[in-house]
Formats: sequence, C-alpha cells, structure tokens
Amino acid sequence: MKINRKFKSLRNFCLGLLVFTMVSCGDNLLDLNIDPNAPTVVPASNLVTQAEYNYFNTMQGRNLNGEFAMLMVQHWAQNEYAEESRYVLDGNSFDGTWTSFYAGTLNELKAAKTIIANDETVIGALKTNQIAIIDIMTATAFQTLTEAWGDIPYSEALSTDFPNPTYDGQASIWADLLSKLDAAVGSIDASAGSFAAGDIVANGDMTKWKKIGASLLLRMAMRVSDVDAAAAANYVNKAIAYGVLESNADNALFNFSNDPSLANPLYIDNVINTRDDFAVTDVLVDMLKSLGDPRLEVYAAPTNAGEIVGMPYGLTDPEAFALKDVTSRPATIREATSPFILIDYAEVSFLLAEAVERGITSGDAAQYYANGVTASMNFWGIMDEAAIADYLAANPYDASDWKASIGLQKWLAFYSNGVQAWAEWRRLDAPGLAVPAAADIDGIPVRLPYPVSEQASNESALMEVTSSPNDMLTKLWWDVN
Repeated sequence: MKINRKFKSLRNFCLGLLVFTMVSCGDNLLDLNIDPNAPTVVPASNLVTQAEYNYFNTMQGRNLNGEFAMLMVQHWAQNEYAEESRYVLDGNSFDGTWTSFYAGTLNELKAAKTIIANDETVIGALKTNQIAIIDIMTATAFQTLTEAWGDIPYSEALSTDFPNPTYDGQASIWADLLSKLDAAVGSIDASAGSFAAGDIVANGDMTKWKKIGASLLLRMAMRVSDVDAAAAANYVNKAIAYGVLESNADNALFNFSNDPSLANPLYIDNVINTRDDFAVTDVLVDMLKSLGDPRLEVYAAPTNAGEIVGMPYGLTDPEAFALKDVTSRPATIREATSPFILIDYAEVSFLLAEAVERGITSGDAAQYYANGVTASMNFWGIMDEAAIADYLAANPYDASDWKASIGLQKWLAFYSNGVQAWAEWRRLDAPGLAVPAAADIDGIPVRLPYPVSEQASNESALMEVTSSPNDMLTKLWWDVN
C-alpha cells in the first residue's frame, strides 16, 4: 500500500510509552478517574501520546472496528464464529471499548490539559496551541462516543465529584462539541509551536493541526445537516474559512510500528494472535467488480485458487465455516504498519461535494466527487491517471441522486475505517444493505448496546435515558432518513 508517511518517527513515541500512566478500570466512571499507582508528576506530553495512541488503537482494533463496524457496513464477514454478523450483541460486548474511551483517552487528555493550564513555564501561544490539540482530540473522542451510543455521560463524566454521572442528550452534546471544536481551531496560532514531543498525529505542527481540526469540524457539522441545517451551514463555512485538507499530503494518519507490541491492532489480531476470523464480503467484492474498481486487489486477497471470492454476509456458524477455505481474506489493511486514518482528503472532498449540493457553499460538486475518488485511489496505491479517468467516466457523479453517488463512494473509500463508514452509512443510507436472513434482530444495528458495567453500577442515570439498554435499532438524533 502506497501511503504518504509524513508524520513523526515513532522513536520518541516508543520512549514515551515507557513512562505512561495507565488508568485502572473500575465499575463506574469515578473509578476510571483514579489511579493510586500513577506517579505524582507526569509530563503532559506523555499523557497526550497515551491518549492519542489509545484512541487510534481502539478505533482500528478488533472489538470496535473489525468485529463490529466493518461487519455492520458489510465490508467484512465472519468466517467461523459469526454471531456479530448476525447481530448477536449485548451489554457485555463493549465494556472494554467504553472504558478505553473514557479512561484511556478522555481522562488522559483532561489530566494533560490540567498540567498545561497550571504550568507557569508554558505561556502565550505555546500554551494555547497545546490546549487546542487536546481540545480537538477531546471533541473527536466524545463525538465517537455519542454517535456510537447516543446519550452518554458528558458534562459530569470526567469529574470525581460525580461517581454516578448523569447522561446528557445527544443534541446538547453535539452543540457543545461543535462550539468547543470551533473555538479550539480558531485559537490556533500556526506560526507558533506546541509540543516538542509527544504529539503522534502531526508532531506538534500547528499548520497541520489547523487543517486537521477544520476538517474534523467540517465532518461534525455535516453530520447534523438533516436535523440542524443552520448549525451545519454555520460550522461548515467556518471550517472552510479556517482551511481544510487540500491533498493526500495533508492526511491525518497514524502509522503503527513494526514493533509487534505497537503494531496495527488488526495485524496483532491476525499474525501475533493467529486469529483468522474475517473474510471480505461478497457485498463488497461484487460491488467492486461491477464498478470495475481497481481497489479490489488491495482490499481483498486471492484465495488459494488465485481468485477473489467474497464471503456471503450474516451466515450461521456452520455455513460460514464451510466457506472459510474458499473465500478471500482482507488484504493490506492487516499489515503491521497500516495506518489509522483520523481524517483524509478523500473524505473532505466528499463532504464538500455534499455541502455544495445542500447550498451551504459554492463550487462544483462533480469535481469534488472526482477529487474524492481520485484521492482514495491514490491513497491505496492506484496512481494510473488514465485508469482513474476511465473509472470516473464509467461511474459518473449523479447530481439528481447525490446521496447515492457520494454515499457509495464514501462506503468504498472508508474501507478499513469501519467506524466512519458506519456513521456515514447511517446518515446517507447508501449503499442499500440487506439484513441477513439469520439475523437475531430485525435490522442492522444503528447504535451500540450500553455496557453491562453501566447497567450495573450507574443504572439509575442510564434508566433516565433508556429502558432498553441493549437496544440497537433506535436511530440517533441526526439519523432521520
């Protein structure tokens, strides 16, 4: 896979890992804020490294990405133990994911921000920029939580004053996140520095961070375009004014390490842990073949017979196991250094195409669409301009059904980034995906079941927002189609 490797060497990152503080996991969010074994003084940069890495590792990993989101959007199917492909999920499934976001990412970011705010040696634009990075990552992590579960602990979540934090509503969380993300991006002084070490997204480069933050603001604003058009337009135009990603050279990637302990978690799952549970679906393979899409060979590996064959989605365990030896495994994205994509130019291009269609901004939607397709092809190593031009001619942009055009190409481009693919599939309803006959429920899940730990230890607060904590079919507030 040909990928721009513009970000910082992992040398300082690996050194930083030696002094990370690890937050202990308790039964409720109060426990997540206390670590009696942590050192008294920890450099803020180390906490930022830990938080960023934990977020990327969780987003790319088996539990949330491979064994859930990639299955929900039918990029992957399970080829032996196929319960999740049939939506057999409950509150036991995501305890670790919940804890990882709150304790491993958000709590570390809060601690880092407190240290920086109280450090009298860090002043002026340097302090402002460091806090801006933390605020951008905090908003991004909370966005991931609320668009996975809906209502979540937010305003009281990271305070030891609230051992049983209340749940905030999705719309109010989103409005606050948009405001805080906007403020963080707007506060950046691109001419000044930030972290000398520790930032594993952009190596402290605030010009890059401004583009990344603006692009994340664009993403967040477009999510609510069907339910709050005014807010969407306001923040989309702010994002564009700040300056979003302009090419693949700007992509916000984290390249995992060849060191097995710091490698891509999908590599660890497959190679280190010798798990071989996933196949590429016939849904994805057939779509790529029908479009004449050259990404087929970098998304799916040939079988022993030398052919790319998709696994039917949502089979029973015996049915899936019977096809395990004759169906294609994922290719490239399970390599040790395959990156996590925080946001990239392809996604930004598709968002801008949609913003044009919604009348939020001016421009050529068809050109933005073509830019998005081209950027995705290039990212996956397809550089033949003539082949890309032929593909675009054979699969042109359809302004009369722009949601279908953009939704399909986003679904294809988001291969490997299952969480974003799931979010945009829910919002745009494209492509059309079928519920498997063997499914345990009557629809494709559109939210995660609440963790059993919350059901047990924070039941009163949880019951204020739902009487069905294992519900996976009630749409989020921005998913109105």
